[in-house]
Amino acid sequence: MYSILLVDYSHRLNKEFGQLLQDNHFPFTITDSVCSSSTALAALSDRDFSVVVVHTDRYDTAGLWLCHHIRQTSDIPILLLGGRDQFRLVRKALTYQVNDYLPSPVKSSALLHSLHGLLNRLGPVPVTKKTTIKPKIQLNGKAMDSNHVIRIVKSYVRDHLNEEITLKKIADMLHFNCAYLGQKFKTEEKISFNDYMLKERMKKAKQLLLSTDLRIYEIALEVGYRDIDWFYKKFKAYTGSSPNAYRRQKAHTA
Repeated sequence: MYSILLVDYSHRLNKEFGQLLQDNHFPFTITDSVCSSSTALAALSDRDFSVVVVHTDRYDTAGLWLCHHIRQTSDIPILLLGGRDQFRLVRKALTYQVNDYLPSPVKSSALLHSLHGLLNRLGPVPVTKKTTIKPKIQLNGKAMDSNHVIRIVKSYVRDHLNEEITLKKIADMLHFNCAYLGQKFKTEEKISFNDYMLKERMKKAKQLLLSTDLRIYEIALEVGYRDIDWFYKKFKAYTGSSPNAYRRQKAHTA
């Protein structure tokens, strides 16, 4: 079977898509399903897939950003589904060498036709290999004092700023009670976990504004904001100026 990485920002396509493949006896299977660009890139770096299917469903910017980053390292076939039927978006997708672009609403017949068109390109059906799942954080079974735990939390935040981070997720990974970890973090750092995460995201955003020519929406995604309007609001509240104004102001004073 050809393995599919399904990137479904809306969490709506997985079951329906899997049933469609099964009903039509297509030699494809959804090996992994994720809901964020960063998780998709991590999955592609850890495992081999035959096809990437990206279901944007109103997250056109995130979907195009993902296609762009995939194409920097891989020529894996990409199907982009559920975007708006606009010439600008289609043209952008083509510049990222997307194999097919199916605007919303996506018809089952069109999706099957698109997958069928990939069969010649994909070649022989690959042999399934067993993969070893690596732990997110290696604790080596050692007892840790609170300072050590807080350092791990801070390191995780800095390394995963472009993802959806929650204290509960980190607490579960470390086998800690979430409320207890939050209290410990605030005691040690004199700042709440959420305020620390915001500070780190704004710090990274300011750095990218000054040191790169990335567009604002690309910077927003790099620091974990899929909603660009929300990023604008948080950035202005934190710095006192919009991202564009901050970039211009610092450029003039450099």
